[in-house]
Amino acid sequence: MEVGTSYFGVRDVRHVVDDLERFDDEGLNAVLHTFSERDKYFYEETMAEIVAASNDRGFTTYVNPWGVGKVFGGEAFSEFLAKHPDSRQQTVTGERQHGACINDPEFRAAMREWTEAAAGLNPDVLFWDEPHWLIPDWFYDGQPDDAWVCRCSHCREKYETQHGRPMPAREDETIRRFREDSLLEFLSEMMELAAQEDVRNAVCLVPETDAEHGIRNWDRLAADEHLDTLSTDPYWEPSDVDDVEKFVAETTAHVVTLAEEYDLQSQIWIQGFGLSDEPKSYDNVETATRTAIEGGADSVFMWGWDGCRAISSIASENPDTVWQTYIDAAGE
Repeated sequence: MEVGTSYFGVRDVRHVVDDLERFDDEGLNAVLHTFSERDKYFYEETMAEIVAASNDRGFTTYVNPWGVGKVFGGEAFSEFLAKHPDSRQQTVTGERQHGACINDPEFRAAMREWTEAAAGLNPDVLFWDEPHWLIPDWFYDGQPDDAWVCRCSHCREKYETQHGRPMPAREDETIRRFREDSLLEFLSEMMELAAQEDVRNAVCLVPETDAEHGIRNWDRLAADEHLDTLSTDPYWEPSDVDDVEKFVAETTAHVVTLAEEYDLQSQIWIQGFGLSDEPKSYDNVETATRTAIEGGADSVFMWGWDGCRAISSIASENPDTVWQTYIDAAGE
């Protein structure tokens, strides 16, 4: 079974090697390296060395678009948004939001460049992490309750071409389907580029199947010919879940069933960030890890390494104990 962690914040290869050797000693056999816009601009050769060091030690290596365009998850700023303000998602009121539009040609070109650069690092897998449209009320910036994205000129033109009529101002079922179609088309284009470079693809969806989060019917993604791993991250605290075992078991069953049906690898992510220093936190980490493994997941990862102690804003209160709990549970 594949057992891994996300890894970020260290760009000195000597220190990375120390951590990789410790991960190996702790029983891990896979590692995900974040590759942000900053990394692409300033650390590309360094990142290639880091991926090579991981490959040399027998890890299955993943690379992800950390916060790129704020279309993907991650604690990284996006220079693309600063340089291309007119490429941001737009609400029905005309205000630009905090993420790039998936249908914007300049963003698509930038993502093709990112994909080629990421594949050039020579990882085993590109990990498309929580691709999403934005929900305006995430940002508490005065948007009306019925605000939605995206209604930029590119989305309106694409919608009218597909439906033969102007895009409506009020969100309806055709808008929800249009967003899902656009997201799936975007992912398929990027995954095809990766596959052409002999790099596998994993897509991680948040454990929601509603229109606001982008992809309601996960079968549509699972059926994509370029997808190799279907992944999700049942993080219990952001989802405000009390019964962690039930939540993780149901989420794992959903992914494992789809993966078996479409001949994919299944993957579950365990929460390692933002956890309090209480016995219940460690019980939840142990329970989630054990439940994912017993549920038949082919791959289990923690986000992130050492309980996220390197990112103070989301670090667990006792990250070392969080990490050791995961290592022990994954190794049982």
